[in-house]
Amino acid sequence: MEIVNFRDRSYDIVGASGICPHCGRQSYFKPIGSPYTEPFGVGEQVVCNPGQCEACKQFILIVGGGRPNTPKTLLAFYPHGAPDQRVEEGIPPTIAEDFLEALRCRWVRAFKATVTMCRRAIQASCIEKKANPKAKLFAQIDELASKGLITEPLRLFAHEVRLEGNDGAHPYADGLTDVTEKDADDIIAFTKEYLHHVYVMPEMLARRKPSGAGL
Repeated sequence: MEIVNFRDRSYDIVGASGICPHCGRQSYFKPIGSPYTEPFGVGEQVVCNPGQCEACKQFILIVGGGRPNTPKTLLAFYPHGAPDQRVEEGIPPTIAEDFLEALRCRWVRAFKATVTMCRRAIQASCIEKKANPKAKLFAQIDELASKGLITEPLRLFAHEVRLEGNDGAHPYADGLTDVTEKDADDIIAFTKEYLHHVYVMPEMLARRKPSGAGL
């Protein structure tokens, strides 16, 4: 969520733009009613404004802070909504649960935990696909590729998840502090694409073919 300041109102009223916690769409939240202000810290103030989603017309509360007559920074907004917990059908339950946990971690901005759980989902998939359970993950991924169980793009996706997941899981100089919000979003996208092609697409194809039908 990003705050929207209004210079013509001396920055004493605030709106917002971002993902609506009610409808899940990117939207603008138009400030409505009169703002509530009170002192905050030394020489600063808090500004609270109701806002209305232009997509679904539901309401949020926007809280900004800063010096009077200057642009405010976003302190909070309510309600927080709910984490994205959409996992496609067809993914084995234990793997789906790991990915669900990654999505929950992303919602609370636990980026290192997000990429670590995505890595776990990939490794669980490798084991489910009968890769050597005693091998390192990089070898398990390459084994699936060598057997034709995943394509080259999926192999690269899986390795990217593996590498970023290592950064999230290992507390030493391996890039740990560099796990950013964008990293987490990218790794979720790579993991989702991998799981979609490995599990969902084959099941969709199987449903289209009558049992025992030839090619």
